[in-house]
Amino acid sequence: MTEPNGGTRRRTVAVVGAGITGLVAAHELRRRGIDVTVFEASDHSGGVIRTTHTDGFLAEHGPNSFVTSAPVDALLAQLDLQGDVVEANPDANRRYLVRQRKLVPFPLTPPAMLGTRLFSLRAKLRVLMEPLVKRRTATGDESVASFVRRRMGPEVLDYAVDPFISGIFAGDPERLSMAHAFPRVQSLEERYGSLSKGLMLQRRDARRAAATARADGRSAALEETAATPAQAAAQAAAQAAVPAAAAAQAAAPSPTRSRLISFIDGMQTLTDALEASLDGAVRLGCPVRLLHREGARWMVDTGQDGAASVQAFDAVVMATPAHALSAMELPGDMRQLSRPIENVEYPPVSTLTLGFRRADVAHPLDGFGMLVPGVERETILGALFSTSLFPDRAPADHVVITCFVGGSRTPELARESTEQVVRRVCHELRDLVGASAAPVFTHHIFWPRAIPQYTVGYQTVKTAADATEAANPGLYLGGNYRNGVSVGDCVASGQQIAGRVERYLTQAV
Repeated sequence: MTEPNGGTRRRTVAVVGAGITGLVAAHELRRRGIDVTVFEASDHSGGVIRTTHTDGFLAEHGPNSFVTSAPVDALLAQLDLQGDVVEANPDANRRYLVRQRKLVPFPLTPPAMLGTRLFSLRAKLRVLMEPLVKRRTATGDESVASFVRRRMGPEVLDYAVDPFISGIFAGDPERLSMAHAFPRVQSLEERYGSLSKGLMLQRRDARRAAATARADGRSAALEETAATPAQAAAQAAAQAAVPAAAAAQAAAPSPTRSRLISFIDGMQTLTDALEASLDGAVRLGCPVRLLHREGARWMVDTGQDGAASVQAFDAVVMATPAHALSAMELPGDMRQLSRPIENVEYPPVSTLTLGFRRADVAHPLDGFGMLVPGVERETILGALFSTSLFPDRAPADHVVITCFVGGSRTPELARESTEQVVRRVCHELRDLVGASAAPVFTHHIFWPRAIPQYTVGYQTVKTAADATEAANPGLYLGGNYRNGVSVGDCVASGQQIAGRVERYLTQAV
C-alpha cells in the first residue's frame, strides 16, 4: 500500500472471531508479513474448542479429536506442537452402534458384514445389490436419507447412516443435503454410477499410486482394500456415514498417513498456541458492532470495556458463526445479500463428560465409542469412550465417557438442567454399558447453537456468501458453515482465506 508521500504503509487486516478458522487465518496472514488484529466478543479464544482439567479428569467442551491432513501437519510444524500430539489408541478403532439396547460393532470387513447382528439378512442382501441400482436422473438437491434409501435401503439408513449423522452434525438425515454434507460420497454415484464400483476403482488407483511411489523410492501409506463387491458395498455404507475428513481420504488418497489425534493436555493446546503466535493481536471481550466501507478501506467499529472504537483496515475476515452477522449493524445492501447466511440452523447440544470408577462400568469400553440410532429412542445421541482413546484423561482406575444429547433429534433435551440430563444419561448408561453407580465426576456444557446444518437447499447459503464477497471487495467470509464442520476443514479454510486476502492486498497496491 502506497501513502500519498510515496512511502509504503503496512497492510492491515481485521479478523472478526477467534475460533479455529479465525485464529488459523490470522496466524497465516501474520506469517505472510501482514498486520492482523483479531476481535473476539467473548472472554476467551478458541470458540468451541476448550479444555477443562479438574481433579485429574480432562473434559473437552467441544471437539475431542481431529483427523490430520497436509494443512494440519503444516500448522502443527509451524506451531512446534508435534511433541504435544497424542494419537488415538489404534486398538480403540471399534465403533459400536446400539440395536435393541445392545452395543453391536459396526462391520468394516466382508466377514464382519456377513456375520453382524446389526443388519438383517434382507438388509445385507440389499447392500450387495447396490452396484445394480441405477444412478439418479432427477435434478435438484437430494437429502442424505433419500440418497441412502435409494442406494442401500432403509435399514442401512436407520442403523448406519442416521446415527453417524447424529455424531457428525447432530443433525437429521431427512433434512441434510447429500451434495453439501457429503459431496465426495455423492460424487461416487455421479462419476461411477455406483458407490461400491467407485470405491473399488479409487482403491485400485491408490494401490497403483503406492506402487509408483515405492518404485520412485518415496514412502506411501495408502490404504489397501480387497476389491470384492461385498467389501466395497459394506465400505460404501460406512463411507456414507463417516466424517467428511474420512470421506476425503477415501476420495483422494494421499501419501501422508492420516491420524486421529488430540494433544496431551487436550484440544485447547492448539488454540492456545495459535493465540500465542499472534503475540498480543487478539482482543478479547471486543465485539464488532458496525462494519462498513469508506473508500478503499473497511471501518470496524468495536466496543471494549464499554468504550467504542473505530479502526480502518485494508481487508476484513468474518470468521464468526453464521448467526453472529445478525447482531452487527451492516450496510443495507450487505444485509440483504447475507440474509440466508444469518438464517443457517444451529441445533442445541449438551456435552456431558462423566467420570466413573472403572469397577463400576461392566462394559470393557474397548472402542472409539457408541452411536445411538434415532429408531432406538434413547436420550443419548452418541458417546465417546474418552479414556480408551487417549491417555491421561482420568485418574488411575477410572474411566471417562463423554455423552452428547439434543441436536435436531431432540433439541428440548439439550436444554434441560444439569441434574435432569445427568439423570437421563446415567439411566441409559446403566443399561447400555453397565454403569452401576453414580459418576464421581460430572462436567456439563450446553451449546445453544452447536453445529451448522447443511440442509437441502444449502446452495442458497453458499451463493449468498459468494455474492456478499463479490459485492464487497476486501471482505471474506469463513467458518464451519461454509467449508465443512470438522477441525481439519476449519484449519484448511483459514489457510485458504489467508491466501485469498494476500492476493487481494497485492492486487490493491
